[in-house]
Amino acid sequence: MTTPKQKKYHILSAFCLLTALLLLAACGDNASSASGTIVGSYTSGAGDAQVTFAVDQDNQVYYADQKNDCYIHGQVQQKEGEVYFLSCQDSVYKDRIPDQEFTLDGKTISLTIQGEVLQFEKIDDHPSLIGDVECYL
Repeated sequence: MTTPKQKKYHILSAFCLLTALLLLAACGDNASSASGTIVGSYTSGAGDAQVTFAVDQDNQVYYADQKNDCYIHGQVQQKEGEVYFLSCQDSVYKDRIPDQEFTLDGKTISLTIQGEVLQFEKIDDHPSLIGDVECYL
């Protein structure tokens, strides 16, 4: 038979365990939602035809096509949910990357580049730039 003091410790132990489990579950939810953000590095293509697309915490976009020596700076704005709007800083590049809406679908995005729809896959949760930021116009 348990004494009232032992019963109190069992209840306290159960409460502490439940609290710890709730905290772990909350931390797990935060980690999974962070991976669904647009911030990060994306690639499309392979070999020398590979192009990269990076988004930083300030919603600045960096597109790099090394094969064609093309480095474009832009901006992305979240419209609602997983829908974003992309625009280039320099109007000279509007033919290459027109202003467009796109959706973050898990870890992939589809962008129209020079009239062709390219699938970009997220490779990192941190933006990676090729070369110096000064190269991006």
